[in-house]
Amino acid sequence: MPKGKFFIAVLILIVIAIIIGVVVTFSNIKYAQEGTVQVVTKWGAIERIYAPSDGWFTTIAPGRKSYEVNIKSFTESAPVRVTSKDNAALQVDISLTAYTDPAKIAEYVRKYGFLEEERHRRRNEILKGIVQTEARNSFADYGAYEIYANQEQIQKRILESLRPQLGSQLLLVTESVQIGNPDFLDDRVEAAASGVVANEKQKQAEEARLEAAKVAAQTKQIEALTFANPALLEIKKLELQLEIERARAEGIKNHQGPLTIMYGQSGVQLQVPAGR
Repeated sequence: MPKGKFFIAVLILIVIAIIIGVVVTFSNIKYAQEGTVQVVTKWGAIERIYAPSDGWFTTIAPGRKSYEVNIKSFTESAPVRVTSKDNAALQVDISLTAYTDPAKIAEYVRKYGFLEEERHRRRNEILKGIVQTEARNSFADYGAYEIYANQEQIQKRILESLRPQLGSQLLLVTESVQIGNPDFLDDRVEAAASGVVANEKQKQAEEARLEAAKVAAQTKQIEALTFANPALLEIKKLELQLEIERARAEGIKNHQGPLTIMYGQSGVQLQVPAGR
């Protein structure tokens, strides 16, 4: 083969090699997007965790791989079967919102796996068990007829009990817990519990109206005593006169332009030019 052709063939091979190298390099360039981190391993061991602020990196070196870990908030919901203090069975949907603690990513991945599907499956199995246990404990402190009226307290207790457990066991930061409408298995219990809540609200409204009536009656009694006593009535007149004079003085102070002042019933007027 002539030297010219050989040189061209070698040059083509070099260009092809460069192109392949560039393609491979670019295909191995990785970066973390907002709400995620990239866990980079070398021969199976965690080497580094990249956040979006760390920029790009490459996994072209032998034995290097990267795995994405989502640290955005997620919500898991599950129906939970519980019983009241007096053994009335009910079902309630509980929704929990949390996210993976960014400071514990390495521990989280080592504990639940590198693949997202595997991590979530193992995590959620444990999560549902913990929620079931804490919901059972929280509802068991209230009688069937008290549950509707105390849903906020039950929800708060579940949240407070879940936070430390999910933080230590699942490495999650718990944001909120929402409980759905309790559904008693016996409809008669549910109807009676609703009646108790309605009666309690009516009782509170009647107590508020009674308290308002008492205050109004006391006010009228004080006013009657004030106007029945000449000395107190005179004091009241002086207080009103003082308020009138204060208002008049304030109006004069803030007045702009010529000011006309009238004295007595004779209609005597005094005009003060502006600026004096």
